[in-house]
Amino acid sequence: MHKNHPNPSATRSRKGRASRRSIALRTVLLSGAAGLLVSPTAYAQQLEQIIVTAEKREENLQDTPISISAFTVDAIERTGAADISAVAQIAPNVVFDTTAPISGASNAAGITIRGVGQTDFALTTEAGVGTYVDGVYSSRSLGGVLDVVDIERMEILRGPQGTLFGRNTIGGAINIISTRPSDEFGGKLEVTGGNQGRIYLRGSVDIPLTDTLRTRFSASSKNQNGFVESGFNGADFRNDVNVPAAPNLPIIPGAFNEPVRALDDLGNENRQAFRGTIEWDATEQVRVTVHGDYGRVRENNAPNRLVGITGDEDAIVNGQFVPAPARGPAVFLYNAFEAPTAVVPPGFTNALYTDANFVRNDDVTFGTASPSGTELDSWGVSGTIDWDILDTFRIKSITAYRDTQGSFNRDADGSPFSITETFNFGYEHSQFSQELQFIGEAVDDRLQYIAGLYYFSEEGSDPIFVNLPDSFGDVFQPVADIDNKSYAAFAQATFDVTPDLSITAGVRYTEDEKEYVSDQFLIVGTAGGQPGNPFFPVQPPGLVVPLVDVCAIGALVGPPCPNEIRDREVQTASATFDDVSPRASIQYRWNDALLSYFSYSQGFKSGGFNARYVAPSPNVTTFNPENLTTYEAGFKYEGFDNRLRVNAAGFFSDYEDIQITFFEVLGAPQTINGGTAEIWGSEVEITALPTPDLIFTGAVGYTSASYQSVAEVNPASVSTPEQIITVDSELPNTPRWTATAAIDYTLPIELIGDVAFRADWRYVGDVFNDAQNSPFLFQEAINIVNLGLTYTEPDERWSVRLFSDNVGNERYLQSGDSNFGLGFHQANFNRPRQYGVTLRAVF
Repeated sequence: MHKNHPNPSATRSRKGRASRRSIALRTVLLSGAAGLLVSPTAYAQQLEQIIVTAEKREENLQDTPISISAFTVDAIERTGAADISAVAQIAPNVVFDTTAPISGASNAAGITIRGVGQTDFALTTEAGVGTYVDGVYSSRSLGGVLDVVDIERMEILRGPQGTLFGRNTIGGAINIISTRPSDEFGGKLEVTGGNQGRIYLRGSVDIPLTDTLRTRFSASSKNQNGFVESGFNGADFRNDVNVPAAPNLPIIPGAFNEPVRALDDLGNENRQAFRGTIEWDATEQVRVTVHGDYGRVRENNAPNRLVGITGDEDAIVNGQFVPAPARGPAVFLYNAFEAPTAVVPPGFTNALYTDANFVRNDDVTFGTASPSGTELDSWGVSGTIDWDILDTFRIKSITAYRDTQGSFNRDADGSPFSITETFNFGYEHSQFSQELQFIGEAVDDRLQYIAGLYYFSEEGSDPIFVNLPDSFGDVFQPVADIDNKSYAAFAQATFDVTPDLSITAGVRYTEDEKEYVSDQFLIVGTAGGQPGNPFFPVQPPGLVVPLVDVCAIGALVGPPCPNEIRDREVQTASATFDDVSPRASIQYRWNDALLSYFSYSQGFKSGGFNARYVAPSPNVTTFNPENLTTYEAGFKYEGFDNRLRVNAAGFFSDYEDIQITFFEVLGAPQTINGGTAEIWGSEVEITALPTPDLIFTGAVGYTSASYQSVAEVNPASVSTPEQIITVDSELPNTPRWTATAAIDYTLPIELIGDVAFRADWRYVGDVFNDAQNSPFLFQEAINIVNLGLTYTEPDERWSVRLFSDNVGNERYLQSGDSNFGLGFHQANFNRPRQYGVTLRAVF
C-alpha cells in the first residue's frame, strides 16, 4: 500500500476537489521542437506544484491557509544556497543570523520572523521561531545553521504556529523535510571550488535492499578560509590571562594555562555532516522510517571585529552628561590602572584601549584570544511510525533523541589585552521528544482532523569563564545547568461547510517545567575593595554570590583577607509555565484559481531564567513567557493555465510581555519582560512562467513594529542612557522592507544540452541589530545581487555551474553586541564577494 508514495492517506482529496487537485499536481511537458534551438527535453508549461505539511498533513501549497514560503530541492539548487540561512533570506519578513551575540560561536542560529524571534543562545532562553527536521523540534541555537544536503523541501511558516507545532513557535516555524529513499539505486555527487580557499563536497546515494526496505545516505564537507584577519601577522603577544590556582577554584583544562598564539583568521569554515535514512514498509499499512545524523564543526571564532569603544572618554548622551566610567567600567579601569604600565604591542605608541588604536574599517581584528575556535559535535536519531489503521484514520508516532557537545570562545575587546574574553568551555545539551498524532477524516471526508500528545525533555550545561582586566576582576561560572520538561495536548479540525467554504478551529495546551542550577561568583580585581571604589565594594561573607577578595586567590595584590575562598551557595531556581494557544480560520475558494482566508491565532514563548546574574542582584532572576495574538487575512491565486501564482497576506499582531535583552551595568546580558508592541504588515510572493524556459520569482515584505509600552528598568542596572529602551525604540532584527526578485532562463540547445542563467536580487531595509538600538549595530539598507550560469549535458547526467555571489561586494553588519556595561562594541559582517564553480554528477 505504501510502496514509494509519500503517504497514501495523506494525499486523498477533499470531496469536490479531486478533479482540481489532480490537475494542479500534473506537470505538462512540451513534446515538440521549435527549430534547432529547442531540445526534446523541453520545460514545463505549468509551474511546479508544491506539497507542504504546514498543517501536519500533505496538501497543495495553494490550498493551505497560512502565509508560507516553500522551496523544493530544485529551487534550492538553483539558488546555490549553502545552508538553510541562505534559503530563509529569500523569504519576505525573515531575518536569519548565523551567530549569536556574545557567543563567538560560528554556528548559532538566530531567527526573526515579522519582528518576533530571539538572538541569545543561552540554555535558559527559548527561540522565537522553531526549527523542525522531519517533524522533530530542535530546541537550541548552537548547531542550528544546517546544511541543505539531502533536503527535499523547506517550508517557512510565518506567524504563531502554537496549535500544531507548539511552544516557542510564536514568530513562526522552519519546517525541513528530508529526501526519502528511492526504490532504485542511484545517487549524486557535487564539488564546489571558489575563492578564499572554498572547497565544498556533497554526495548522496540510494540503496534499496528489498522491495520493502530502502536506505539513503548523504554526506557533506565544507571548508573555506576565514576573512577577518589578525592584525599581528602571527606574532605572539598577549597579557597573562591564567586563572590563578586557589582552593575550590578548578583550572579549566587547556583554556587559559599555556602561551597564546596570535589569532587565526576568523569566519572560516570546517564542518562535516552525515545523514542516513532507513525506510521499511513493515506491512501494507505500517511504514517505519529511521533517521540518523552526525555533525562536526572545527572552526575559528565567528568573524567578530571591533566597531567602537566607550569608557575611554566622557560624552553627552541625549543632552545628559555621562562620565567615561559609566559608558564602560572595564575600559575605564584598564586605561586608568593598567595601560600606563602595560607592554606596548608592536606597531603602537601606547597601550591605551581606544578607537584610534584598535578600531578598523576593514576585516582586521587585534584580538588574540585562546583557544581560537568553535568545536561542536552533534548527533541525533529519530524514528517515525506511520500506521494506516483505516482508509480514513491513521496514527503517527515520532520519537527522537539529540545530543550536542562542544566549546567556543571569543576575544570580545578585539585587542591584545585581557580586557574582555569569554570561554564557554564545556557546552553540553541533550533532548528527547515523543509525539503521537491521530489523523483522520469523517462525515464523508468533509471533516479533516488531527489530535495529538507531545512530551519533550532536555538537559544541558554551559559553564563559562569571563576574563576581564586585572583591575576589574573575573567572572567564573563552573555550574550552569538546565533540566526542562514540556507536556502538550493539541487538536485541530477543518470542516467543509460547502465544497468551497471551510472553517478550521484548533487549540493546544502546553505546560513547561524548568529548573536552573548555577554557581557563579566574581573574583574582585586589584581596584576592588579599595576605599571609594565605585564598582566592587567589599561585601561581607555569606552572600549567595559572594565577591571573592583578590588576596583569596593568592595571585594579585589586594587588601588583607583570609587565604581561602568564602563559602558560597549554589543557586537553584525552578518555575512552571503553562499556556493555551487557540487558532481559528475561515477559508473560501472562489474558483479553481482563487482561495482567500482569514485567521486568528495565538502563540507563546516560554519564560526562563537569567543565566548571567552577577549584578545588580546576587540571585537568579526569572522572566515570564511572552504572548502574541495575530490576525491574518490573505489570498492564494494560481491562474493563466497555472503559469502565474500570487500569494499575499496581511497581518496585525498584539505582542505582550516581550522578552527584551540588554547589557546591565557590569556587562552581563539580562532578559526582562520589557513591554508590549503592535506589529502589522504584509507579504506578497509572485511566481510566473511567461515562457516554458523563463521563470520569474519575486517577493516583498513590509513590517511596521512599534512599542506601545515599555517596562521601567531599574536605574541601578544600567550605567548610561544609551542602554535604556523607550517606546520610540525599534524592535531588533525587524527591517521595515524586505524584497527579492529572481529570473531563471534556460536555453535548450539541440544535441548540446541546456544552458541556464540565473540572476537574483535581495533588498533589506534599515535595521537595528539589538534591542538597545545601539548606533554601533545599526545597518543601513542593502542591495545584494547574485549571478549564476549552468550548463547541463543532454542526458542530464552531469552539469557545471559558474557563480558569483554578492557581485557588488556589499558589506553589511549581520549581528553583534553593544556592551555599554563594559565599554566595547563588536559586530559580525558578511563575507566579501564570492565566486567559483560547482560540478554535479548524477548516477
